[in-house]
Amino acid sequence: MSTKRNSCSVRPKPMGFGLLVTVFASALSLASLAEARITQLQVVRLESPTFGGMTFGSVGAYEKITARAFGEVDPTLPGNALMTDIQFAPRNARGMVEYSTDVFILKPIDPSKGSGKIFYDVVNRGSKGSYTTFNQAPAPSGVANTDASGAGTGLLMRRGYTIVWSGWEDASLIGTGANTLTASLPVARNPDSSSIVTRTITEQIFDNATGTDVSLTYAAANLDQSQAYMVVHNHTQFVGGPLVNRVTVPTSVWSYVNNLTVRINRADPFLAPYDQGAAFEFVYPAKDPIVLALGFAATRDLISFFKHDTSAQNPVRNGIQWALGRGDSESGRYLKGFVYWGFNADESGQIVFDGLSPHISGSHFIATNDRFGDANATGRSYQRHLSAKMVFPFTYEVRANPFTHAVDGILNRCLMNGTCPKIMHTDSGNEPYLKPVSLITTDGPGNGVTPTDIALPANVRLYTIGNSQHGPQSGVTTTPSGVCQQPGNPNPWAPHVRALGIALDDWVTAGIAPPTSRYARVDDGTLAHSLPQSELGFPVIPGVTYTGWYNPVDELNMSVLPNMPIPGQSYTILVPKTDSDGNSISGIRTPDVQVPIATYTGWALRRAPFAANEDCALTGQYIPFPVTKAQRLATGDPRLSVEERYGSIGNYNFRYAVAVKQMMADRTLLAEDGASMVAAAVARVRPLLPLQPTNQ
Repeated sequence: MSTKRNSCSVRPKPMGFGLLVTVFASALSLASLAEARITQLQVVRLESPTFGGMTFGSVGAYEKITARAFGEVDPTLPGNALMTDIQFAPRNARGMVEYSTDVFILKPIDPSKGSGKIFYDVVNRGSKGSYTTFNQAPAPSGVANTDASGAGTGLLMRRGYTIVWSGWEDASLIGTGANTLTASLPVARNPDSSSIVTRTITEQIFDNATGTDVSLTYAAANLDQSQAYMVVHNHTQFVGGPLVNRVTVPTSVWSYVNNLTVRINRADPFLAPYDQGAAFEFVYPAKDPIVLALGFAATRDLISFFKHDTSAQNPVRNGIQWALGRGDSESGRYLKGFVYWGFNADESGQIVFDGLSPHISGSHFIATNDRFGDANATGRSYQRHLSAKMVFPFTYEVRANPFTHAVDGILNRCLMNGTCPKIMHTDSGNEPYLKPVSLITTDGPGNGVTPTDIALPANVRLYTIGNSQHGPQSGVTTTPSGVCQQPGNPNPWAPHVRALGIALDDWVTAGIAPPTSRYARVDDGTLAHSLPQSELGFPVIPGVTYTGWYNPVDELNMSVLPNMPIPGQSYTILVPKTDSDGNSISGIRTPDVQVPIATYTGWALRRAPFAANEDCALTGQYIPFPVTKAQRLATGDPRLSVEERYGSIGNYNFRYAVAVKQMMADRTLLAEDGASMVAAAVARVRPLLPLQPTNQ
């Protein structure tokens, strides 16, 4: 296009989309390069320019490409042969195994004006996530035009990134939607073309009194109840009682609706002792496993294609030098699995991602190279505890398992061929409890023995943004979160993730060392056993229950379903120690924690009748301080009141601004975020404090 682009206010007249798509489809849909393994990039939609023609400094305007990539892998190559069931996947006439995936790209219209860096956002169940964290706006649509407001702060575009998303989970597992990115992965079959059948497990917690149906992740091979079984329990060791042990549910209580749905008669007298939060686990013979690890290969091949392919089919040809990958939660687990299984080396042995940032994944792994694996299963103390992928190795460093003596580590394969990326691992205050971070940072002896800190590899940094929950509450509220006892935790981690993301870029591309790792440690006394409560330091707050829960991790007996803990092979889990307010004293302490008006926990507990006092999963707690000394004394709250701490809004403002300034100097907060954070904090606290100090 020749339309002039001068400023944010200019809105060029767009070219007809039909013509654009036709032109680009013909240019990009070419035969593959043998090494890239992308055989076709088929453009579905193109918007050029996007963001209403908005420009981003010297980078200029951006365009948006929605496409479908088609690829194939050689199943005999060592890097591909380790994919579970790849030997049973269908092959084309060339002996290759094929896949396809949705692709979405935001790129400078002139790639030469970009930074030469891919910012790859791993989708979570098909949805885009990191764009919102970094640009503070919803991710652009792949099926509609995006105006200037869709750029948000424009942080990623101002830095000249080519932003890429692609599918990696099969649509049959996560469903489809207008902006859901999926992959099409083959089903593995026996050599005689019959279905592969293996027992698998799924779990359901209804958290209501009316739910009856359990959706199966994979289709049942038959509807014979004698080949399946269901168990139920309502509590764990942290609560105790008669409903801790799993009990078999009679077949008269459950039935198949079809091969994808099981129905439970919740009104049956057998279930009378169990409340609305009871956990049902269903074991059944499943058929037709998907070759899940081809999702890893699809990501590997796509990024390698963008970095190295010089043909007209590559929309960023000759424009990419580095690739940075980032993902939250499941997507962070995906990145660790990607490295662990060796996919950071492409089929030519070249490094794929130069830097990776797995966020809020803790020590949790991902079942994306398992037969009938469920990548969406998140293990917790109560929910999915025995059927999610919480298994050795936990550390990036290659170490010996203290029980089996197997030697392994997340970096094991990339160390062998020199393709390890720089890694910036970040967690919230939830993961030390839910996906125990201490297993990443200690030597992990078991059965209660206090572990020893280990040295992280030179290419790894680790940060815990303490006192925050998995996904922060959108704002302060007095209403309990979901089935939890307390309001959710609004303490934000996003501003610090933005700063660390830029630091990763600087580390990878400019060799500038990032901030030192910040997490709870044994040697400085900030990592402790959760019980007794007095050892951890968490105060006794009126109306707040403390059980000392964490997600226990054991070596498991894989020959039974659910996989049961092997006696005497339990890893020691430690959690961050707190101050007298109940806020962690380690990691990155946000300004809201350095200058607090509340206790912010990364953990929470369920309320009755939803398996009361069991872990409330991804949620934390916001427990406000008393506003005045009189309120504190009246309730017996051990925490100082807001007025006793600060006296006036001016004093609070000063202390908060000092905390922000120090974090900017430490490179754990961007300057552009600092002023707005101070203003927002003062606005929140102004109703609680006088303008001038008063006599206490």
